[in-house]
Amino acid sequence: MKKIDISSQLIILLFAILLIACCIFSLTTISFSRDIATRETNNRLSTYAILIDHNVKNNEDNNYTEMDLGYYCKQNNTIYQRLNGMHDYLTINDIENVIDTIKETNNNKRLDYICYYSKKINNKKINFAAITTDNMETYTLVFTDDAYATALVREITLKVNGTFVVIMLFAIIAMYFWSNGIAKRLRKIQNHILSLPKNNYETSYLDTYEDEVGDLSKSIEVMRSEICENERIKQEMLHNLSHDFKTPIAVIKTYAEAIQDGVEDVNVSSNKIIEQSELLKKKVNRLIQYNRLEYFNSDKEFEDIKIADIINDIIVNYKHQLENIEFITDINEDVTFKGFSENWYTVIDNIIDNAKRYAKTQIKIVLRPGRLRIYNDGEHIDEKFVDSAFKPYEKGSQGQFGLGMSIVQKTVDYFNMNLHVVNEEVGVSFIIDNKIEEK
Repeated sequence: MKKIDISSQLIILLFAILLIACCIFSLTTISFSRDIATRETNNRLSTYAILIDHNVKNNEDNNYTEMDLGYYCKQNNTIYQRLNGMHDYLTINDIENVIDTIKETNNNKRLDYICYYSKKINNKKINFAAITTDNMETYTLVFTDDAYATALVREITLKVNGTFVVIMLFAIIAMYFWSNGIAKRLRKIQNHILSLPKNNYETSYLDTYEDEVGDLSKSIEVMRSEICENERIKQEMLHNLSHDFKTPIAVIKTYAEAIQDGVEDVNVSSNKIIEQSELLKKKVNRLIQYNRLEYFNSDKEFEDIKIADIINDIIVNYKHQLENIEFITDINEDVTFKGFSENWYTVIDNIIDNAKRYAKTQIKIVLRPGRLRIYNDGEHIDEKFVDSAFKPYEKGSQGQFGLGMSIVQKTVDYFNMNLHVVNEEVGVSFIIDNKIEEK
Protein backbone atom coordinates (compact mmCIF):
# COMPACT_ATOMS: atom_id res chain seq x y z
CA MET A 1 0.00 0.00 0.00
CA LYS A 2 1.33 3.41 -0.96
CA LYS A 3 2.46 5.55 1.95
CA ILE A 4 0.45 8.74 2.46
CA ASP A 5 1.98 11.37 4.72
CA ILE A 6 -0.07 12.83 7.54
CA SER A 7 -0.51 16.26 5.91
CA SER A 8 -2.05 14.64 2.81
CA GLN A 9 -4.30 12.50 4.99
CA LEU A 10 -5.54 15.59 6.82
CA ILE A 11 -6.16 17.44 3.54
CA ILE A 12 -8.08 14.47 2.09
CA LEU A 13 -10.10 14.12 5.28
CA LEU A 14 -10.91 17.84 5.39
CA PHE A 15 -11.83 17.87 1.69
CA ALA A 16 -14.17 14.89 2.16
CA ILE A 17 -15.83 16.51 5.19
CA LEU A 18 -16.22 19.84 3.42
CA LEU A 19 -17.56 18.15 0.27
CA ILE A 20 -20.25 16.36 2.28
CA ALA A 21 -20.96 19.57 4.17
CA CYS A 22 -21.20 21.46 0.86
CA CYS A 23 -23.75 19.00 -0.53
CA ILE A 24 -25.86 19.19 2.62
CA PHE A 25 -25.49 22.96 2.73
CA SER A 26 -26.49 23.28 -0.95
CA LEU A 27 -29.65 21.24 -0.46
CA THR A 28 -30.49 23.27 2.64
CA THR A 29 -29.77 26.52 0.81
CA ILE A 30 -32.02 25.58 -2.13
CA SER A 31 -34.90 24.74 0.22
CA PHE A 32 -34.30 27.91 2.21
CA SER A 33 -33.99 30.09 -0.90
CA ARG A 34 -37.23 28.68 -2.35
CA ASP A 35 -39.06 29.87 0.76
CA ILE A 36 -37.44 33.30 0.40
CA ALA A 37 -38.29 33.40 -3.34
CA THR A 38 -41.92 32.46 -2.66
CA ARG A 39 -42.28 35.19 -0.05
CA GLU A 40 -40.58 37.75 -2.32
CA THR A 41 -42.82 36.80 -5.26
CA ASN A 42 -45.95 37.12 -3.14
CA ASN A 43 -44.76 40.47 -1.76
CA ARG A 44 -44.25 41.80 -5.28
CA LEU A 45 -47.56 40.41 -6.47
CA SER A 46 -49.35 42.06 -3.56
CA THR A 47 -47.66 45.38 -4.38
CA TYR A 48 -48.65 45.13 -8.03
CA ALA A 49 -52.16 44.03 -7.06
CA ILE A 50 -52.64 47.20 -5.02
CA LEU A 51 -51.13 49.32 -7.80
CA ILE A 52 -53.23 47.74 -10.56
CA ASP A 53 -56.40 47.86 -8.47
CA HIS A 54 -55.82 51.58 -7.92
CA ASN A 55 -55.04 52.26 -11.57
CA VAL A 56 -58.05 50.33 -12.84
CA LYS A 57 -60.36 52.22 -10.50
CA ASN A 58 -58.90 55.55 -11.68
CA ASN A 59 -58.54 54.62 -15.36
CA GLU A 60 -54.77 55.10 -15.24
CA ASP A 61 -52.13 53.23 -17.21
CA ASN A 62 -50.34 50.28 -15.61
CA ASN A 63 -46.57 50.28 -16.15
CA TYR A 64 -44.48 47.41 -14.78
CA THR A 65 -41.59 45.60 -16.36
CA GLU A 66 -39.79 43.63 -13.61
CA MET A 67 -42.06 40.58 -13.87
CA ASP A 68 -43.99 38.91 -16.68
CA LEU A 69 -47.28 40.02 -15.15
CA GLY A 70 -50.95 39.74 -16.02
CA TYR A 71 -54.17 40.71 -14.28
CA TYR A 72 -57.93 40.11 -14.31
CA CYS A 73 -60.19 42.71 -12.62
CA LYS A 74 -63.88 43.13 -12.00
CA GLN A 75 -64.92 46.68 -11.14
CA ASN A 76 -68.62 47.70 -11.14
CA ASN A 77 -69.53 44.58 -13.17
CA THR A 78 -66.90 45.54 -15.75
CA ILE A 79 -64.06 43.10 -16.54
CA TYR A 80 -60.57 44.43 -17.15
CA GLN A 81 -57.96 41.94 -18.25
CA ARG A 82 -54.40 41.78 -19.47
CA LEU A 83 -52.61 38.45 -20.03
CA ASN A 84 -49.25 39.67 -21.38
CA GLY A 85 -47.10 36.55 -21.99
CA MET A 86 -49.37 34.37 -19.88
CA HIS A 87 -51.70 33.58 -22.75
CA ASP A 88 -49.34 30.78 -23.91
CA TYR A 89 -50.36 28.56 -21.00
CA LEU A 90 -53.14 30.46 -19.21
CA THR A 91 -56.68 30.90 -20.59
CA ILE A 92 -59.65 32.92 -19.38
CA ASN A 93 -61.25 29.67 -18.32
CA ASP A 94 -58.23 28.89 -16.12
CA ILE A 95 -58.48 32.35 -14.57
CA GLU A 96 -62.19 31.93 -13.84
CA ASN A 97 -61.50 28.55 -12.17
CA VAL A 98 -58.94 30.24 -9.92
CA ILE A 99 -61.43 32.99 -9.09
CA ASP A 100 -64.05 30.38 -8.19
CA THR A 101 -61.54 28.62 -5.89
CA ILE A 102 -60.66 31.91 -4.18
CA LYS A 103 -64.35 32.70 -3.75
CA GLU A 104 -64.92 29.34 -2.03
CA THR A 105 -62.04 29.80 0.40
CA ASN A 106 -62.40 33.54 1.14
CA ASN A 107 -66.16 34.17 1.58
CA ASN A 108 -65.77 35.60 5.03
CA LYS A 109 -62.61 37.63 4.54
CA ARG A 110 -62.39 41.26 5.39
CA LEU A 111 -62.49 44.04 2.82
CA ASP A 112 -59.34 44.53 0.75
CA TYR A 113 -57.85 41.30 2.04
CA ILE A 114 -54.93 40.10 -0.10
CA CYS A 115 -54.74 36.34 -0.57
CA TYR A 116 -52.21 34.18 -2.40
CA TYR A 117 -52.71 31.11 -4.48
CA SER A 118 -50.47 28.86 -6.61
CA LYS A 119 -51.51 26.36 -9.24
CA LYS A 120 -49.79 24.30 -11.89
CA ILE A 121 -51.44 24.95 -15.24
CA ASN A 122 -50.19 23.23 -18.39
CA ASN A 123 -46.97 22.12 -16.59
CA LYS A 124 -46.29 25.70 -15.57
CA LYS A 125 -46.50 26.95 -11.98
CA ILE A 126 -48.59 30.16 -11.79
CA ASN A 127 -48.61 32.39 -8.72
CA PHE A 128 -51.68 34.50 -7.97
CA ALA A 129 -52.41 37.40 -5.63
CA ALA A 130 -55.97 38.69 -5.22
CA ILE A 131 -57.57 41.71 -3.59
CA THR A 132 -61.13 40.77 -2.75
CA THR A 133 -64.20 42.17 -1.09
CA ASP A 134 -66.37 40.16 1.24
CA ASN A 135 -68.85 39.29 -1.52
CA MET A 136 -66.27 38.85 -4.33
CA GLU A 137 -68.31 41.20 -6.55
CA THR A 138 -65.23 43.39 -6.87
CA TYR A 139 -61.75 41.93 -7.09
CA THR A 140 -58.36 42.30 -8.68
CA LEU A 141 -56.42 39.14 -9.57
CA VAL A 142 -52.69 39.53 -10.43
CA PHE A 143 -50.62 36.57 -11.65
CA THR A 144 -47.20 35.63 -12.94
CA ASP A 145 -45.27 32.47 -13.74
CA ASP A 146 -42.43 31.00 -11.61
CA ALA A 147 -39.59 32.53 -13.66
CA TYR A 148 -38.90 35.33 -11.17
CA ALA A 149 -38.84 32.90 -8.21
CA THR A 150 -36.59 30.46 -10.09
CA ALA A 151 -34.15 33.22 -11.00
CA LEU A 152 -34.12 34.42 -7.41
CA VAL A 153 -33.46 30.90 -6.12
CA ARG A 154 -30.59 30.52 -8.60
CA GLU A 155 -29.09 33.86 -7.60
CA ILE A 156 -29.28 33.16 -3.85
CA THR A 157 -27.92 29.63 -4.27
CA LEU A 158 -25.00 30.78 -6.43
CA LYS A 159 -24.05 33.55 -4.04
CA VAL A 160 -24.32 31.47 -0.87
CA ASN A 161 -22.64 28.39 -2.35
CA GLY A 162 -19.97 30.55 -3.97
CA THR A 163 -19.22 32.08 -0.60
CA PHE A 164 -19.12 28.61 0.95
CA VAL A 165 -16.71 27.35 -1.73
CA VAL A 166 -14.40 30.32 -1.16
CA ILE A 167 -14.45 29.65 2.60
CA MET A 168 -13.78 25.96 1.89
CA LEU A 169 -10.78 26.83 -0.29
CA PHE A 170 -9.37 29.09 2.42
CA ALA A 171 -9.96 26.30 4.98
CA ILE A 172 -8.13 23.76 2.79
CA ILE A 173 -5.21 26.16 2.26
CA ALA A 174 -5.05 26.89 5.99
CA MET A 175 -5.23 23.16 6.78
CA TYR A 176 -2.49 22.48 4.21
CA PHE A 177 -0.06 24.90 5.83
CA TRP A 178 -1.04 23.81 9.35
CA SER A 179 -0.72 20.08 8.61
CA ASN A 180 2.57 20.67 6.82
CA GLY A 181 3.83 22.47 9.92
CA ILE A 182 2.74 19.56 12.15
CA ALA A 183 4.30 17.04 9.73
CA LYS A 184 7.61 18.95 9.68
CA ARG A 185 7.69 19.02 13.48
CA LEU A 186 6.97 15.29 13.62
CA ARG A 187 9.69 14.60 11.03
CA LYS A 188 12.17 16.57 13.13
CA ILE A 189 11.24 14.47 16.16
CA GLN A 190 11.53 11.30 14.05
CA ASN A 191 14.98 12.29 12.76
CA HIS A 192 16.02 13.15 16.32
CA ILE A 193 14.92 9.71 17.57
CA LEU A 194 16.74 7.95 14.71
CA SER A 195 19.91 9.92 15.41
CA LEU A 196 19.97 9.18 19.16
CA PRO A 197 21.83 5.83 18.98
CA LYS A 198 24.41 7.34 16.62
CA ASN A 199 25.39 10.12 19.03
CA ASN A 200 25.06 7.99 22.20
CA TYR A 201 21.90 9.84 23.26
CA GLU A 202 23.90 12.99 23.95
CA THR A 203 22.10 15.33 21.54
CA SER A 204 18.90 16.90 22.83
CA TYR A 205 15.99 18.33 20.87
CA LEU A 206 12.93 20.05 22.30
CA ASP A 207 9.85 21.24 20.44
CA THR A 208 8.79 24.41 22.29
CA TYR A 209 5.14 24.49 21.19
CA GLU A 210 2.59 23.98 23.96
CA ASP A 211 0.54 21.23 22.28
CA GLU A 212 0.47 17.43 21.96
CA VAL A 213 3.48 17.36 19.62
CA GLY A 214 5.38 19.53 22.07
CA ASP A 215 4.37 17.16 24.89
CA LEU A 216 5.62 14.23 22.79
CA SER A 217 8.94 16.00 22.29
CA LYS A 218 9.21 16.66 26.04
CA SER A 219 8.45 12.99 26.78
CA ILE A 220 11.15 11.88 24.34
CA GLU A 221 13.59 14.27 25.98
CA VAL A 222 12.72 12.80 29.40
CA MET A 223 13.24 9.33 27.94
CA ARG A 224 16.61 10.40 26.47
CA SER A 225 17.70 11.81 29.83
CA GLU A 226 16.67 8.60 31.59
CA ILE A 227 18.58 6.51 29.05
CA CYS A 228 21.67 8.66 29.58
CA GLU A 229 21.26 8.33 33.34
CA ASN A 230 20.76 4.57 33.07
CA GLU A 231 23.86 4.34 30.88
CA ARG A 232 25.80 6.33 33.49
CA ILE A 233 24.53 4.05 36.25
CA LYS A 234 25.37 1.01 34.14
CA GLN A 235 28.92 2.22 33.63
CA GLU A 236 29.22 2.96 37.34
CA MET A 237 27.79 -0.47 38.07
CA LEU A 238 30.37 -2.12 35.85
CA HIS A 239 33.10 -0.14 37.58
CA ASN A 240 31.77 -1.11 41.02
CA LEU A 241 31.36 -4.73 39.99
CA SER A 242 34.87 -4.94 38.63
CA HIS A 243 36.21 -3.37 41.83
CA ASP A 244 34.12 -5.59 44.13
CA PHE A 245 35.03 -8.72 42.22
CA LYS A 246 38.65 -7.75 41.72
CA THR A 247 39.36 -7.38 45.47
CA PRO A 248 38.40 -10.93 46.62
CA ILE A 249 39.91 -12.47 43.47
CA ALA A 250 43.18 -10.64 44.11
CA VAL A 251 43.21 -11.80 47.75
CA ILE A 252 42.49 -15.40 46.73
CA LYS A 253 45.30 -15.26 44.17
CA THR A 254 47.75 -13.74 46.70
CA TYR A 255 47.16 -16.39 49.35
CA ALA A 256 47.21 -19.20 46.77
CA GLU A 257 50.60 -17.97 45.51
CA ALA A 258 51.80 -17.69 49.12
CA ILE A 259 50.88 -21.33 49.72
CA GLN A 260 52.60 -22.30 46.50
CA ASP A 261 55.76 -20.42 47.47
CA GLY A 262 55.65 -21.76 51.02
CA VAL A 263 55.84 -18.31 52.62
CA GLU A 264 52.47 -18.47 54.43
CA ASP A 265 50.86 -20.88 56.82
CA VAL A 266 48.58 -23.23 54.87
CA ASN A 267 45.75 -23.13 57.40
CA VAL A 268 45.72 -19.33 57.59
CA SER A 269 45.90 -18.98 53.82
CA SER A 270 43.19 -21.59 53.31
CA ASN A 271 40.88 -19.80 55.72
CA LYS A 272 41.45 -16.50 53.90
CA ILE A 273 40.79 -18.13 50.55
CA ILE A 274 37.57 -19.67 51.88
CA GLU A 275 36.51 -16.33 53.41
CA GLN A 276 37.07 -14.43 50.17
CA SER A 277 35.41 -17.19 48.16
CA GLU A 278 32.31 -16.87 50.35
CA LEU A 279 32.35 -13.10 49.86
CA LEU A 280 32.66 -13.56 46.09
CA LYS A 281 29.88 -16.14 46.14
CA LYS A 282 27.65 -13.72 48.03
CA LYS A 283 28.20 -10.99 45.44
CA VAL A 284 27.49 -13.39 42.58
CA ASN A 285 24.34 -14.61 44.32
CA ARG A 286 23.09 -11.04 44.67
CA LEU A 287 23.56 -10.45 40.97
CA ILE A 288 21.66 -13.66 40.24
CA GLN A 289 18.90 -12.66 42.66
CA TYR A 290 18.51 -9.26 41.07
CA ASN A 291 18.40 -10.77 37.60
CA ARG A 292 15.79 -13.33 38.69
CA LEU A 293 13.47 -10.51 39.77
CA GLU A 294 12.95 -9.74 36.08
CA TYR A 295 11.40 -13.17 35.62
CA PHE A 296 8.94 -13.33 38.49
CA ASN A 297 6.00 -15.56 37.59
CA SER A 298 3.07 -13.15 37.82
CA ASP A 299 0.61 -16.06 37.43
CA LYS A 300 1.77 -17.76 40.61
CA GLU A 301 -0.47 -17.00 43.58
CA PHE A 302 1.16 -15.32 46.58
CA GLU A 303 1.49 -17.39 49.76
CA ASP A 304 1.02 -16.37 53.41
CA ILE A 305 4.56 -16.29 54.79
CA LYS A 306 5.28 -16.29 58.56
CA ILE A 307 7.83 -13.49 58.79
CA ALA A 308 8.76 -14.28 62.41
CA ASP A 309 10.29 -17.65 61.39
CA ILE A 310 12.43 -15.97 58.71
CA ILE A 311 13.62 -13.24 61.12
CA ASN A 312 14.58 -15.79 63.79
CA ASP A 313 16.57 -17.89 61.28
CA ILE A 314 18.51 -14.85 60.04
CA ILE A 315 19.25 -13.61 63.57
CA VAL A 316 20.69 -17.03 64.48
CA ASN A 317 23.06 -16.80 61.51
CA TYR A 318 24.25 -13.29 62.40
CA LYS A 319 24.53 -13.65 66.20
CA HIS A 320 27.75 -15.60 65.92
CA GLN A 321 29.24 -12.96 63.59
CA LEU A 322 28.32 -9.86 65.60
CA GLU A 323 29.67 -10.14 69.12
CA ASN A 324 29.47 -6.38 69.85
CA ILE A 325 25.98 -5.81 68.41
CA GLU A 326 22.83 -6.76 70.33
CA PHE A 327 19.70 -7.95 68.55
CA ILE A 328 16.51 -6.65 70.19
CA THR A 329 13.26 -8.14 68.92
CA ASP A 330 9.60 -7.28 69.46
CA ILE A 331 7.88 -9.78 67.18
CA ASN A 332 4.27 -10.80 66.72
CA GLU A 333 4.68 -14.49 65.90
CA ASP A 334 1.36 -14.73 64.00
CA VAL A 335 2.10 -12.00 61.42
CA THR A 336 2.12 -13.11 57.79
CA PHE A 337 3.06 -11.22 54.61
CA LYS A 338 1.92 -12.13 51.13
CA GLY A 339 4.66 -13.38 48.82
CA PHE A 340 7.22 -16.18 48.60
CA SER A 341 9.39 -17.42 51.47
CA GLU A 342 12.67 -17.39 49.54
CA ASN A 343 12.20 -13.79 48.42
CA TRP A 344 11.18 -12.51 51.87
CA TYR A 345 14.26 -14.22 53.30
CA THR A 346 16.42 -12.34 50.79
CA VAL A 347 14.69 -9.03 51.61
CA ILE A 348 15.13 -9.26 55.40
CA ASP A 349 18.65 -10.72 55.13
CA ASN A 350 19.76 -7.83 52.88
CA ILE A 351 18.31 -5.19 55.21
CA ILE A 352 19.96 -6.74 58.28
CA ASP A 353 23.23 -7.19 56.39
CA ASN A 354 23.08 -3.50 55.49
CA ALA A 355 22.20 -2.55 59.07
CA LYS A 356 25.08 -4.53 60.65
CA ARG A 357 27.63 -2.57 58.61
CA TYR A 358 26.53 0.68 60.27
CA ALA A 359 25.15 -0.38 63.68
CA LYS A 360 27.20 0.63 66.74
CA THR A 361 25.59 -1.35 69.55
CA GLN A 362 22.18 -2.65 68.52
CA ILE A 363 19.78 -3.75 65.81
CA LYS A 364 16.13 -3.66 66.79
CA ILE A 365 13.41 -5.54 64.87
CA VAL A 366 9.70 -4.81 65.44
CA LEU A 367 7.07 -6.88 63.63
CA ARG A 368 3.39 -5.99 63.66
CA PRO A 369 0.50 -6.86 61.30
CA GLY A 370 1.25 -5.16 57.95
CA ARG A 371 4.47 -3.54 59.22
CA LEU A 372 8.12 -4.53 59.74
CA ARG A 373 10.70 -2.10 61.19
CA ILE A 374 14.44 -2.85 61.29
CA TYR A 375 16.39 -0.22 63.21
CA ASN A 376 20.13 0.26 63.75
CA ASP A 377 21.81 2.89 65.92
CA GLY A 378 24.41 3.83 63.32
CA GLU A 379 24.99 7.11 61.54
CA HIS A 380 22.25 8.85 59.60
CA ILE A 381 21.97 8.25 55.88
CA ASP A 382 22.74 11.38 53.88
CA GLU A 383 19.39 12.85 52.76
CA LYS A 384 20.49 12.90 49.14
CA PHE A 385 20.86 9.11 49.30
CA VAL A 386 17.55 8.39 51.03
CA ASP A 387 15.59 8.35 47.77
CA SER A 388 18.40 7.17 45.49
CA ALA A 389 20.06 4.53 47.68
CA PHE A 390 17.79 1.85 46.25
CA LYS A 391 18.80 2.39 42.62
CA PRO A 392 20.66 -0.63 41.30
CA TYR A 393 24.43 -0.56 41.15
CA GLU A 394 24.69 2.79 42.96
CA LYS A 395 27.00 3.27 45.94
CA GLY A 396 25.74 4.59 49.23
CA SER A 397 27.01 7.56 51.19
CA GLN A 398 29.98 5.58 52.51
CA GLY A 399 30.89 4.01 49.19
CA GLN A 400 29.05 0.73 49.83
CA PHE A 401 27.69 -1.09 46.82
CA GLY A 402 23.88 -0.70 46.71
CA LEU A 403 22.71 -3.80 44.82
CA GLY A 404 21.35 -5.56 47.92
CA MET A 405 18.94 -2.73 48.74
CA SER A 406 17.89 -2.58 45.08
CA ILE A 407 16.86 -6.23 45.39
CA VAL A 408 14.89 -5.32 48.52
CA GLN A 409 13.12 -2.40 46.84
CA LYS A 410 12.15 -4.35 43.75
CA THR A 411 10.93 -7.38 45.70
CA VAL A 412 8.86 -5.33 48.14
CA ASP A 413 7.28 -3.45 45.23
CA TYR A 414 6.39 -6.75 43.55
CA PHE A 415 4.67 -7.92 46.73
CA ASN A 416 2.60 -4.68 46.75
CA MET A 417 4.22 -3.17 49.85
CA ASN A 418 6.21 -0.01 50.59
CA LEU A 419 9.82 0.39 51.67
CA HIS A 420 10.83 3.54 53.60
CA VAL A 421 14.12 4.76 55.05
CA VAL A 422 13.76 7.09 58.05
CA ASN A 423 16.56 8.95 59.80
CA GLU A 424 15.55 8.72 63.46
CA GLU A 425 16.82 11.05 66.19
CA VAL A 426 19.56 8.45 66.66
CA GLY A 427 20.07 5.83 64.01
CA VAL A 428 18.17 4.73 60.94
CA SER A 429 14.99 2.67 60.42
CA PHE A 430 14.06 0.56 57.43
CA ILE A 431 10.27 0.15 57.35
CA ILE A 432 8.19 -2.21 55.22
CA ASP A 433 4.42 -1.64 55.37
CA ASN A 434 1.24 -2.10 53.37
CA LYS A 435 0.41 0.28 50.57
CA ILE A 436 -2.54 2.59 51.21
CA GLU A 437 -5.04 2.11 48.39
CA GLU A 438 -6.35 5.29 46.82
CA LYS A 439 -10.09 5.65 47.04
